[in-house]
Amino acid sequence: MTLSLIIGLILFGVLLVMVEVFITPGFIVGVLGTLFLVVGIAYTYKEYGGVVGNGTLAATAVFLVTTLVLAFRNGAWNRFANTGAIEGKANNVDQLRINIGDRGKSISALRPAGSAIINDQRVEVHAEGVFILANEEIEVIKKVQNRIFIKKIKT
Repeated sequence: MTLSLIIGLILFGVLLVMVEVFITPGFIVGVLGTLFLVVGIAYTYKEYGGVVGNGTLAATAVFLVTTLVLAFRNGAWNRFANTGAIEGKANNVDQLRINIGDRGKSISALRPAGSAIINDQRVEVHAEGVFILANEEIEVIKKVQNRIFIKKIKT
């Protein structure tokens, strides 16, 4: 086996390991990359002996670790990271100034849950078994745990 083929196997193995770490979740690509690395290093031992094989093994390990460290350090991982934050919150019914009988207006369609404005507070509400369109007048009928149940006001 030629030296260029061995180098190609090792570089392709490193590339597949990098793809596994940074792009594709799972297991298959990393295993294939490791397999290419092992085959390249094994052929080095077979064709060139123990001294060159040990040198290739050490150089491959140093190259792989250095590549991974530099990729993490220069922010390559940040391009794939989810930096969004959830800005919503659950209702804490005990802290809300909403009582049974209070009236408001639905912001979104309630199918059966959605958002509404009651007493100048935006809250998540639930309609019992009916769909209510947006911008409908509503009334609070009960509060259970962290849920506010409403009904549509007949006009």
